[in-house]
Amino acid sequence: MKNNDFQELLQNFFLKWMMGQKKVSPSTIQAYKDTFRILLKYMNEEHGVKAISISMEAIDADAIIRFLHYLENNRRNTFRTVNNRLAAIKSFMEYVSYECPEYSGTVRKIKAIPFRKVEKKEICYLTKEEMDILLNTCETKNPEGRRDYLMLLLLYNSGMRVSEMISIQGKDAHFSDNGKCHLRIMGKGRKQRVVPLWQTTTKCISDFMHENGIKDNDYLLSGRNVKHLTRSGVRYRIDCIVKRAATNCLSLKNKSVTPHVFRHSTAMSLLQSGIDISTIAIWLGHESIETTHKYMVADIKLKERALNKLHEPDSNAADNRYHATDDILQFLKSL
Repeated sequence: MKNNDFQELLQNFFLKWMMGQKKVSPSTIQAYKDTFRILLKYMNEEHGVKAISISMEAIDADAIIRFLHYLENNRRNTFRTVNNRLAAIKSFMEYVSYECPEYSGTVRKIKAIPFRKVEKKEICYLTKEEMDILLNTCETKNPEGRRDYLMLLLLYNSGMRVSEMISIQGKDAHFSDNGKCHLRIMGKGRKQRVVPLWQTTTKCISDFMHENGIKDNDYLLSGRNVKHLTRSGVRYRIDCIVKRAATNCLSLKNKSVTPHVFRHSTAMSLLQSGIDISTIAIWLGHESIETTHKYMVADIKLKERALNKLHEPDSNAADNRYHATDDILQFLKSL
């Protein structure tokens, strides 16, 4: 290819592959765009190679490894962020392998770069009692408080991501003749799913839409001077509610309650109610059931129920354990 093969491949990767073929979400485009923007800046500042001069030969495995170290040491990125950057680069290299097989050697080496090992934190979730306290803390006598109440109820009932919730429009709430409501959610990768709502949530969303005159193309949760609440706006409102609720609930003081914690809470509530893990995966919009499996690992009550089904060992069993003979001990020493 020409000297500008990298530029041409990168443009086609975004325009033809990511947006044209895969039709990924705008947030994914933004994340991938940031990765390559930082990479081009790194190549210019650290190696004196301007963006217009970069070729595929310059983007080899060694350069990517040094770039990852730069993210860690200079930009102080966490391992999770570094892994996200590396995932974007590997996705681009996968595209390159199809378009330009002559770079398959470079692609293979870059795709072999291991991800950083990220410490898996214990899943934080809310109990039913904590959720009730948060809902009761919302000041429903004023419009903002009623919006907050609906926001928490939707997050807990549906288990949707915050990005999914702020995108909900009036046309996404489908009311049936029998008084039930199903909410259509646009998830990751533009995958749609529909979840049923409790009667409490149905009445709340119906009253809210009527009070605010929300039409089909209007966003359900509006913000100040913006069409809809932003992610940071949702986080701010939750922080305010949790801070007030923590004065009456000591357990909330020790929890970092983010919007995603409500999603964890929904999954744990479904699991503890006896819902099978496959149904929970569909409910949450997980592409792989392995993603949902973490909730089974986190549920201590599930582990305790499993333990109760086992018989405790006989206290005298220790005397019956296998003891290695001198012959076998000598054999192991000789190895």
